[in-house]
Amino acid sequence: MIYLDHNASAGIRPEALAAFQGAASETPANPAALHRAGRRAQGVLEDARDRVAEVLRCSSSEIIFCSSATEANNISLLGSAEAMRRVYGELPHLVSSKAEHPSVLGPLRHLQQLGARLSLASLNKGAKVNVAEMLELANPQAGATLFALQWANNETGAIQDWDLLAANKTDSDFLHCDAVQGIGKIPFSDSIFSAQTLVVSGHKVGAPKGIAALRLSPLAMLDPIFFGGGHQRGLRPGTESPALASAFATALELTVSEQSQFATNTGAAKNSLLSILQEEFPQLVCQQPEEGEALPNTCSLSFPGLDGRKLLPALDAEGLAVSSGSACSAGAPKPSSILLACGVSVELARATVRISFGHGQNEIVGKQVGAMFVSVLQRIYKVGKL
Repeated sequence: MIYLDHNASAGIRPEALAAFQGAASETPANPAALHRAGRRAQGVLEDARDRVAEVLRCSSSEIIFCSSATEANNISLLGSAEAMRRVYGELPHLVSSKAEHPSVLGPLRHLQQLGARLSLASLNKGAKVNVAEMLELANPQAGATLFALQWANNETGAIQDWDLLAANKTDSDFLHCDAVQGIGKIPFSDSIFSAQTLVVSGHKVGAPKGIAALRLSPLAMLDPIFFGGGHQRGLRPGTESPALASAFATALELTVSEQSQFATNTGAAKNSLLSILQEEFPQLVCQQPEEGEALPNTCSLSFPGLDGRKLLPALDAEGLAVSSGSACSAGAPKPSSILLACGVSVELARATVRISFGHGQNEIVGKQVGAMFVSVLQRIYKVGKL
């Protein structure tokens, strides 16, 4: 099996696994306990917090460990909206895009049900968000605005224009950045750090599942949405895991330090694959921004005239683990809402797969995957013509 779904979850890096096992065996105590064993566990936890903060260019006091990016997005969006309602007397105007992850759109829809106004900007080709439209949707005279924009799209790899959003930020605006897909794949942009809240996921960078980080700027204004023991400034109460935090810090450091090589290798893998497929199937449609601003490891490929219900099972049987970019139910692939928002037809969206290369994969893997794809696609197209 060749695993090509790294945007969904990367494998655990050996170094992160070793860090987890070491911390788990050496720090069995609760890090909030006052005895020596508890202080040792707290030391491991805070060392991990320091290391994550250094990578994310902030103070360790600005790092909140969470169980997932979904939890971190909810804490940020719901907490900031409640704080803004407390300060301004009403919920903020929510401005986001149709390209966002469900863990962002979900809490925004919940706030909309509570009475907040929600505006979603349209998408250009390849799920490139129209940030200029986002800015036009916001009305400074109508009160405070909460902007939520991803750094990069998980399906097409489109890199969003954070420079434009950050350059037009006003003092009453709150900016939230879902940075999950950009970390370790593209160089840091100073503009994403203008966001009051920024989220990074552990299992996307080679840490175990169950750990994420929420970066809060000193200007972040959040009310708690959970209540309990007062851990982590009361924003995320509950016992932290020194082992998960240590593994996360290790994986994050390695991933960011190797970003340039990752981009070179996975970019070569993607280009090799595309070269083979475009030669064999000139009808192939690449769902990526026209200007080419996309993650180096990610491609969303549509095959016109192909029965999408046959594609994923056939690729899986061949030994290729890819994603449709959307959920499947009872064998009937549900077309990607993101692709539909880009103007892709239902039929073409169903005949689309997402390939996301990962750590250790290069041009050789891309050529191997290309040959396997050609074999599968030729069979499916032949069956379709019978």
